Amino acid sequence: MRVALLLACFAALAVPATALAWSPLRAENPNVKNGNTLMAKEQYHDALNAYDKAARELPEERGVQLNRGLALLSQGLTEPAKEAFTAAADPSAPPEVRADAYYDLGIAHAREGDVASEEEDFEQSSAHFREAADGFKRALRAQPGNRSAAWNLEYAMKRIREEEQKQEQQQDQEQQQDQEQQQDQEQQQDQDQQQDQEQQQDQDQQQDQDQQQDQDQDQQQDQQQDQQQDQDQEQQQDQEQQQDQEQQQNENEPGNESEPEPQMQRSEVERFLDALEQNEESLPLQRARRQSAGRRPPEKDW
Repeated sequence: MRVALLLACFAALAVPATALAWSPLRAENPNVKNGNTLMAKEQYHDALNAYDKAARELPEERGVQLNRGLALLSQGLTEPAKEAFTAAADPSAPPEVRADAYYDLGIAHAREGDVASEEEDFEQSSAHFREAADGFKRALRAQPGNRSAAWNLEYAMKRIREEEQKQEQQQDQEQQQDQEQQQDQEQQQDQDQQQDQEQQQDQDQQQDQDQQQDQDQDQQQDQQQDQQQDQDQEQQQDQEQQQDQEQQQNENEPGNESEPEPQMQRSEVERFLDALEQNEESLPLQRARRQSAGRRPPEKDW
């Protein structure tokens, strides 16, 4: 209801009624007249050109700036329109021109507030509606009986509360999203840490298995070496035993017995003893001769 009223009020200001604020003693400017006609036909671009010519001809006339602002705002050029309305609200302007200028300035800020709200920039939207409310208040001060300014002031105040509530809800949602994101990050970190721990445990277990396998291999190699040593010892013992058996067999074969050393006769013993008593020097030679007696002579005389 208030939005429709707001647009209706703006449409009412878009007519050339603002030209009536000029002094009736002065002749009507043809460029202003042409601009008002073009505005009525919704030819806003051509109307702005006509008002720009009038502004150059009447630089001190604030009503021309008011009409320029309306032509700019009709084309969606909000920022230059606000500059024109601010110029029209100069203290030197008549009260009714200043009232219309502040009112239209409020309309321009309200439009920007709607755009910001659609973009979900609720902080900026509430700021624009506060500027709109200020414009409507100034319009009421300049023209206390301006009912449209009063109604739109009420609308702007309502929109301020709505946009602030939306801003609070948005902040709560963003805070909740931040908390959820923080929780997700913490949960992800916990999962990563758990995975790292499990991976470390797997690595430790694999190392233990590798060490155990190495130990088993070393033990198996030691056992094999011990077995090989035992086999070598047994083989050596078998070889020694075989050699002893072969040697024993060789000794037991006929013709392989060693000739027993001839024993001395009783008479030879007596003679040996006598020679000892007589210190016979040739005793060793005689003994050697007797020992060699009966043996086979050598094959070669060395």
